[in-house]
Amino acid sequence: MADTPAPPKRKSNMVTILSMGAVFFILFNNDLRLKLGEYAGYVLNPVIGFGGKFPVLTILIAGSLLVALTTVVRHFTTDWIATARTQAMMRHFQKEMMDARKTNNTYKLKKLQDANPKMMAASQEMQSKQLKTMPLTMIIVVPIFAWVSTFLATLDYTWFSAPWNPAVDMFATNGILPFGANGSSLFPHWILLYMALSIPLGSLINKSLKYFAWKERWQKRHEAAGTP
Repeated sequence: MADTPAPPKRKSNMVTILSMGAVFFILFNNDLRLKLGEYAGYVLNPVIGFGGKFPVLTILIAGSLLVALTTVVRHFTTDWIATARTQAMMRHFQKEMMDARKTNNTYKLKKLQDANPKMMAASQEMQSKQLKTMPLTMIIVVPIFAWVSTFLATLDYTWFSAPWNPAVDMFATNGILPFGANGSSLFPHWILLYMALSIPLGSLINKSLKYFAWKERWQKRHEAAGTP
């Protein structure tokens, strides 16, 4: 009877996998991506399109909007206390395993190896919970990404300046990076530009949300204990 919750977990994992498969199908299917970008454009074009005059600013705002929304969704759908507890437990387990191997403590090593399946199950459960939020965030990510790519494709001028290159084509894959073979990259330059502009903001928002959440929990804990 203790194993009865397992089927729903497998079902939820399957839903996540199917959702991610649908996301990649849309992103790599040119017709679907264009159609989705067209629909998203009815909202985004008049708000942050600026008539195509400031494409870098458009990418910055679109990336900031995307990162802010997905970070907020992930924050409020993740149990950060349980996640931190599991991560701390895994770090402690790995440290004990390394110490047992260094000291050749076979008895301790055997006990740790016996406990390893439980640790792996806890780690997989944590990863599964994190994956469950991905379909929600993809509802935000896919339309915005689709719109940015279609929006940029309609521009007459798709070049911008970098400190080491005064003319970088947004849709090319070489010329923006100051290192590597011919400054080449795996992604079009507009994606790299989006990452450079928005990822630091996402990290800042995530840390800020965690700070205020932990501060609130800490205050409630001290109020319940009757301490100042």
